[in-house]
Amino acid sequence: MKLTHLTEFASVAVLAAIVWCVVSCAHTNQSAATNVTFETIRVQLPAGAAYVDVYWPDTATQAPMVIIAHGFSRHRDNMSGWGKHLAKEGFVAVVPDLPTQSDHARNGRFISDLRAYFCVGESWKERIDPTRVGLLGFSAGGLSSLLSAAEFPDLAIWVGLDPVDRDGIGWKAAPMVQCHAVVLTAEPSACNAHGNARGIIAALPRHEHFSVAGAVHVDAEWPTSWMAELICGRSSDEKRAEFRERATQALHKALAVPPLNEGRSDVR
Repeated sequence: MKLTHLTEFASVAVLAAIVWCVVSCAHTNQSAATNVTFETIRVQLPAGAAYVDVYWPDTATQAPMVIIAHGFSRHRDNMSGWGKHLAKEGFVAVVPDLPTQSDHARNGRFISDLRAYFCVGESWKERIDPTRVGLLGFSAGGLSSLLSAAEFPDLAIWVGLDPVDRDGIGWKAAPMVQCHAVVLTAEPSACNAHGNARGIIAALPRHEHFSVAGAVHVDAEWPTSWMAELICGRSSDEKRAEFRERATQALHKALAVPPLNEGRSDVR
């Protein structure tokens, strides 16, 4: 009987902890989406099929496009904050589910296919300027988007949000990236392969590197989750803001979009 009571108490305690974490983490990486149009489509491309969320600003002119790649074992929802935010900043933000969990080369080809789909597709011609395209990727999505960036000399910018390498494939591809590259890194930890993006950064021909002091890996994900924070460390408004502001500034500069909301904070 005592054992049963203890088990029930432990179950209640765990449930209470989960509820507390969900409530207390609910502020994490929220975005106020105003003047942004949103659509989910499903694409069938040579590298795979996937659902894609597209966010675009309320503007009558063509806008530059940014493709946003999520991390390992994650989902397009985990980068939806980036999509809403960048659309508010004047970009067409394309946020796909990547077709595989760990085939980074195939995910990179999918990102390349996706770029072609939107830049050539008749239905997107009025919204997207195909001459102004950038890639942004978090963690393993940073690796996949880097592999795609290596294929396109006309790409405007690649932004790596605490990217990771796998078997040196990113390090080998980095010298072929001809566009400007901006890499934002958190403190080394198991969640970012102990900072193994160092090799990628050193091999990039044209790059800026910003180390966000005291940041955890999931500060770059938007929105993150309580489970990811449990594994990688608690995310903070301050560190998320630094990732957001530096990445947004780099995209504005590379894609020639005047900041629409300078000084405004989207994270509450």
